[in-house]
Amino acid sequence: MPKSIYDGGKRRRHFTLSDQAYAHLTAIAHDGMISRSETIERLVRSTPVFEGSSTLADGAWPLVIDHSSPDSNETF
Repeated sequence: MPKSIYDGGKRRRHFTLSDQAYAHLTAIAHDGMISRSETIERLVRSTPVFEGSSTLADGAWPLVIDHSSPDSNETF
């Protein structure tokens, strides 16, 4: 196994995702040609901590575009 580029390396963790979120994660990883684990690592590291209260909190979440939803009007 190659040496991790992250301080302290990486360890197994357990978390749960809905099927829809897992499929979206898989699509993101496939598009980036990286593993789902590395995709999560990069998404978490690229998200500032204040997003927890400003975007991810229950009060703000209904206002966020859910890109995993077929109704998101995503255009590329």
